[in-house]
Amino acid sequence: MSALTEAHLHDFLPAPVRAIAPYWVLALIVFAAYGNIYDNAFLFDDDLIITLNTYLRGWSHIGDILTGSTISGAHIAGGFYRPMQILLCLLAFHAGDGSSFWFHTLNLALHAANTCFVYRLGTKLGFDARGVFLAALVWGLHPLHTEAVTYMSATADPLFAFFCLWAIIVLLPDFTPRKILITFPLFLLGLLSKETAVMFPLLVMACLFYTSPQRLDFRLYRRTIPFWIVALAYVFWRTHAAGFDGPQTYAHYYALPQFSDLKMYAEHPIDRVYTFFATLPFYLKLLIWPTGLHMERSFTIYRSFLSIPVAAGLTMVVFALAHCVHSCRANAWIEMSWGFLWFAAAHAPDTGLLVPMNSLFLEHWMYLPTVGLLLGLAQTVVGLTHNHARAFLLASGAATIGWAICFFCMTYDQNKLWHDPVVFYNNIFAYGENSARAHNNLALYYSDHGQYTKAIEQFDLAIKVSDTYAETRYNLALTYLRNAEQENYVAKAIQNLQRSLELEPGFYRSYQALGNVYDLLLHDKDKAASYRAKAEALFNRRQ
Repeated sequence: MSALTEAHLHDFLPAPVRAIAPYWVLALIVFAAYGNIYDNAFLFDDDLIITLNTYLRGWSHIGDILTGSTISGAHIAGGFYRPMQILLCLLAFHAGDGSSFWFHTLNLALHAANTCFVYRLGTKLGFDARGVFLAALVWGLHPLHTEAVTYMSATADPLFAFFCLWAIIVLLPDFTPRKILITFPLFLLGLLSKETAVMFPLLVMACLFYTSPQRLDFRLYRRTIPFWIVALAYVFWRTHAAGFDGPQTYAHYYALPQFSDLKMYAEHPIDRVYTFFATLPFYLKLLIWPTGLHMERSFTIYRSFLSIPVAAGLTMVVFALAHCVHSCRANAWIEMSWGFLWFAAAHAPDTGLLVPMNSLFLEHWMYLPTVGLLLGLAQTVVGLTHNHARAFLLASGAATIGWAICFFCMTYDQNKLWHDPVVFYNNIFAYGENSARAHNNLALYYSDHGQYTKAIEQFDLAIKVSDTYAETRYNLALTYLRNAEQENYVAKAIQNLQRSLELEPGFYRSYQALGNVYDLLLHDKDKAASYRAKAEALFNRRQ
């Protein structure tokens, strides 16, 4: 192609249009890939966070949202402190009168914005715009992110990433004190969106490493001290605050027989190291070719370096460290080193190395870490092809576009697995996962649709897997009472309601149900009044 022709192509669009065109293209393609999510039903934790959340019913609960957990509105103990997520859910709920449309739109809009932020981040780092565009395209279409986008209750992931990416883009390229001051509100909003945002100072350090020629001078990183002060204060509060799930509350689960392995994992740091290494090759596989995606993943706790996944993960870490050392010495391929450092920083809170987690391997944990890997890889490939034949560069671009097209199709198909509870939960079971929550939620669907025999079967499976959830026993009791021949099941309903109170003495809804049973079915007004009084007292205590 002649220089004259290239110039004509360059002048075909006005400069302002050329500047915004990549963002529009990325956003439109992302919306197209996720265009089939709008018929998907509420699933999994959507009940606790959205449909049963009384705080979303009126604006008077804003104070409760700012001080409570993600599931306080469902009047259930535990949950995470993510008020920004619930505030946005409040807006989405009232925008669509509780329909799923605006919850899907919220997540998809955040993901499209983050895809544009990935492109902007790469260009502010000085990476080649063509490689950055392809990296952002692959990231935006990657099926691994459907768990963070298609799942309505996963708003926290794209939301905290939104604030972290925005803040990094503001800080680049010079990280002046003024910019650090400006980004403090964004950092705080990220922390209020999801706990993982605590690693933001590490992301800042990774970008300082790339942009500064004095990257090995530790004095360079002192400018991140204000962020570290906030992060450490937040960690102290979050690990000691009452009323929220976290390391301070996991002892309850560790005491149960079915969580004995997780207790060993929490109490032996070396096992957490082995298991972390083992996760890396599995994440790499899903990053390259994401098949078999599903929620409620079980993962083996590893206890030796002799295991192949552990050895493979250790090799990956050693390679990344060696690459970083070599790139610093040779002052070459720094982009890939930055990508490794970004991944390590973004994934740090979820590794379990410092703080034990209640899960070992989750797809949505890769939402922000993969940004660095893809941008670093894209710029490295551009650098490798710079002095090669143009055909080699075109071949690399064509291969990446082919990769993106495959991901577009895979994401579109993966969204269909979230369509309704039967498809969604049976997909989980197809991978051999034996999840009490999944069985309970599928049972709820069957019960709501009058398929009581199937519902009771799924509740029994949930209890067999783990008889630790008061909701499961409560839901089973209600299913017995909904049956046309409810008089034959009253005793079983009472038995399950009493068991739910053994599991969680403060579960006021079981007291309410017992009050109704004794009033309407057994005509024992005294017992009914006693149970209802207990329910009211517990309910008022939660307010």
